[in-house]
Order: sequence, then structure tokens, then C-alpha cells
Amino acid sequence: MSSPHPHSRKEPQEKTLVDLFFQRAEAGKDSPFLFERRARQWHEYSWDDISETVLLCAAALRARGISSGMRVAIISENRHEWVVADLAIMLIGAISVPLFTSQTGDDYSYLLTQSGARAAICSTSRIAYQVEPAAQASPNCLFMVVMRPGKIFHSSLRLATVTWKDFLEEGRQAPAVTPEDRHQISETDVACIIYNSGATQKPKGVMLTHKSIIANLKGIHDWIAPLSLGKERVLSFLPLSHAYEHTVGLYYPMHIQAEIYYLPRPELLSTAMLEVKPTLMTAVPRMFDLLKERLEVVFRQKGPLSAMLFARAIRTPSQKTLISPLRFTAWLERLFLNRVIAKPVKNRLGGDLKAFISGGAALNPEVSHFFNALNVRLLQGYGLTEASPVVSVNPVNNIKRGTVGLPLSGADVQLSKDGELLVKGEMVMAGYWDDPAATRQRIKKGWLHTGDLASIDEEGHISILGVKRDMIVNSGGENISPLRVELVLHSQPAIEQAIIFGDSKPYLTAVLTASQDIKQIAESKDNPAHWLEKTLSDAIQTANANLSPPERVRHFIISDEPFSHKNGLASTTGTYHRGEIIAQYRARLEALYLKRR
Repeated sequence: MSSPHPHSRKEPQEKTLVDLFFQRAEAGKDSPFLFERRARQWHEYSWDDISETVLLCAAALRARGISSGMRVAIISENRHEWVVADLAIMLIGAISVPLFTSQTGDDYSYLLTQSGARAAICSTSRIAYQVEPAAQASPNCLFMVVMRPGKIFHSSLRLATVTWKDFLEEGRQAPAVTPEDRHQISETDVACIIYNSGATQKPKGVMLTHKSIIANLKGIHDWIAPLSLGKERVLSFLPLSHAYEHTVGLYYPMHIQAEIYYLPRPELLSTAMLEVKPTLMTAVPRMFDLLKERLEVVFRQKGPLSAMLFARAIRTPSQKTLISPLRFTAWLERLFLNRVIAKPVKNRLGGDLKAFISGGAALNPEVSHFFNALNVRLLQGYGLTEASPVVSVNPVNNIKRGTVGLPLSGADVQLSKDGELLVKGEMVMAGYWDDPAATRQRIKKGWLHTGDLASIDEEGHISILGVKRDMIVNSGGENISPLRVELVLHSQPAIEQAIIFGDSKPYLTAVLTASQDIKQIAESKDNPAHWLEKTLSDAIQTANANLSPPERVRHFIISDEPFSHKNGLASTTGTYHRGEIIAQYRARLEALYLKRR
């Protein structure tokens, strides 16, 4: 039985996430829901498949002593078992604690203990091997489940360990859990605890309720619905352990009864887009940077005429980005460029894409313009885990370049006296887990203090100016947003990453990471280091032409390695841990001022 097209569905009416799932599963039956790419094949799981497995997993959890309010950690890459575990935990009133597979043993020790997790559900033996010592040391952790144990799996001597297959078999033998059990859950119950990045301090567990995430889904739907939603296909590769993908990449597609395709490795993205032909896709700015670079290379390699037309297509506005109609001659030109440039670009993205949704970090306005000029809708949004997580997004029919869009319906926003963005609404978190003092510091009189400086124009579009604690005040007393300067630097093809330094200094300096292409070219030169420094210096000069005098970068150093989550210098979505980077390179940055006195 095929499921009805959800194009006419209004905003979510369900009170909890598990109610949302079972309502959709009852409508979807044996139609496809989740797909995984393994051995170059897409493996399909229907709504019935997932529903049945959720009930077995929930029964097994309950049989092993997990009950309402207890926390259960999930440490896994994106796969159907992740979704099953998340729903099963919530179905019995317990609280899901998603953790990243890229975290360290020390991270797991802190997070399992701080959350008081009673169990850990891991994806593979490799992940289980990292988590096991932390689970053993945690005073509350009772057992560990391994989804796909592989050949090297071994049972722990000090921790009850079970494979996913055997765990589900336990569920078959245990007292049944039924879909009706969901009615025992309240909308104000905590659905999950998602830990923020903790760049300069220990991560805090953000308590998101069913109500807060459902409120987010309602607000998102108001801005996305004009895309004429039908049977959508969503390609997912951002970690489900991140609040952004958890809400926008899982539960919103679930609400509209979309098919979700889980991609195991980002490097397979180009192939997967052609295979899946996604209609909606969430991603972080870094992916759009890479996609832009690849498209530019493709059209340059086709020859001078192709490169010229491609450049013209980017300069010529798309009707989607304009309020008033194009003039006739401009319309004819746009029609031609759509056929010879924009259509081939769309085909390389699968051919059916309705919109990209960007979040997780700041998007360069040039990148936004690039895609929208090519008739590829790129909707930039803004949010934070503490807001479930979306606060604003550019509406489909009102994209304003350089902004993070309009507040979601149900989200009230205002600026504090010092320009900090404040948010109020049902999407605001219940608080930080086991940290009432930090909660009181972050939420005052119902207003969530985001920590980000912003401006709001006459239409209500929000622009993020920078992180409040990161604002640079130079020796002349001028306030400089490092975010703005860094975005301009990132627009240079030679510069992969940039962090600005200059608080109480007469001018700005920077830590730069060169792009991979530039590094490869440098290796072929007689003096690679000198050529690389000269190339980056030229890029700085080009960028400076688009900056005011106080914002211009005078000198720079080259980073020892890219800023990444693995080395603790960036979050999983690409947001830089500025304090950590500055601390690591401070001596070399300070030396730039000493040499040039």
C-alpha cells in the first residue's frame, strides 16, 4: 500500500515526537522510509520495518531496567538503527543522549558520567572499544549494545554487552511495548539531551523537550511549505547527534513523510546526489564552499566560452532572488543562461533539488549568491542547540542575501542594549542538565541569550554580526567583527580557513590555512614555502579591498594543520573554536607585532 502524498499536510499537530512517528508510520505502512548505502547499494526500510523494530528495541530496553526519565546514550554514525534507538528510548519515557563518534575516550567518560547514562548503544566494535572503558567507569551505566559487531567483537568482562541482533531478540521475549504506550508521554517531557560543543569549557547538556522540537518543526514548515512539498527525498550525511540534523534532517522529513537516504561518507556525495536525486538537503557552509569550487572547475575545464557564460550566469540575477520582474532583454538572457548553465548545474545536483538548507555555521554571502544566481535555492538559517535549534531561516520566496532570514513563527526576537540577539518561544530549551546556575545565566525572564551580536532590518531579517565574547576592540577603540572579516577572507579560493586576531592591537593579523589545491600547486614549485606565502599574501590584499581600513589584515601566519573537530579546533559543523586556536598560535601572532614595531 502506498502512502498519500503529504503535500497538503499542515504544520505538525502531534504533541510528541513518538506520536509524530507512529502517526506517519500508520499512514506509510510498507512504503519506503529510510535508505542506507552499503556496498554501492541502497538498502530500503519501510515505515512498518522501523515501527516494528522500535517496539522490539523499546521492549528490550524496558526489560533491562530502563524506565521513564533515565538517560541512554547513542554513539553511532547515521543509520536506521540510530533512528530506531532514538524513538525506542523516547517511547518508554526515557531520554536519548546522542554523542559523536569522533569524540575521545575522555569525552565519553565525562559525558556518560555527567548525563548519568544507564546504557550506551554503539554502532560498531571500533566505537564500542572506545566507549567501553568510559562505560565501565561510569557509576550508572548498566550495559552496552553494539549494532554491527563485526568479527572483532568481544564481550566485556566488566560490563554487560549484547549485540543488536540479540538485543532485539530479547525484545521479542519480553513483555510487549505497543504504539499506545506513547500516550503516557507528555509534551513537556525531555526528549533528548544534546551536548553543546564546549570549546572553552566542559560541554553542557541541553534539555530539549518534545514540545520544543515540535515547535521548531511548526516554524520550519511555515517557511518550507511554499516549495509545494510532495513525496520528498532527503539526502542526509550530517551527524544525527547534532541538534541541527536531528530536527531538520530527521524529524522534519518524518513530519512530511519524506524518504531519507543516509550517506556513510561525505566523499560519496557527488555520486549519491545523482543516485538519489534529492529534493531537499541540509548541509553546513563548508559543503557549499566545496561544491562551489567543484562547479567552477568543471565549467573552466570546458573551455573559455563555457567559463565566460558561467561567470555571466553568476552575475545575472535569477528571478528567484528578485521581487520585481526582469526586463524583457534581461529575461531573454536569463532564459538562455538557464538552459546552457543553470540546468546542467541542477542536473549535477540530481536534477530534482528544490532547496538546500544551510545551518551550523556562518555562510559566506558570496556563496549564497552563487547558488541562488544559478537557480539553486540556498536557504540560510540561524540557530543554536538551546533553541531546538532553528531560530530563523530565509523564506523560500523572500531570500535576502547576507542575512539568516526571518524568525520562525512562534519565535520572538529582540536585541539587548548591547546588540545581543535574544529569543523567546516554545522552541527554547528546558535548561541545562544538572546545571541550574548555567540555565539561569542563559535564560532570563523567558528570554534565551544567544551570545551572538545581531542586527534586525525593517523587514525583520536578521544579520549575525559575530559572537559577543569574540568582538575585537583594537587599540584605537574601534569594534571589529571577526566573523565579517573571516567571511571575506574565505571568499578567496586560496584561503581555506581564517581566524582573526587583534584585540587591543593597532591592526589585525590572522592565522590562515591554505586550500588543498594551493598546497598541491605549492609542492611543485622550487621554493614551496615562499610561493605559498606569496599566494596567500596576494589573497589577503584582494580581500582587503572589500574591507574598511580597521578591518584589513596586515600580516598572517600559516597554521600547522587545518582546524577540525579531531584536533579540537572546530565543531562538527565547522564552527571554529576561536579561543582554542588563538591560544595555540598566540605566541606566533604576538611575534608579528614585535617584528614590525
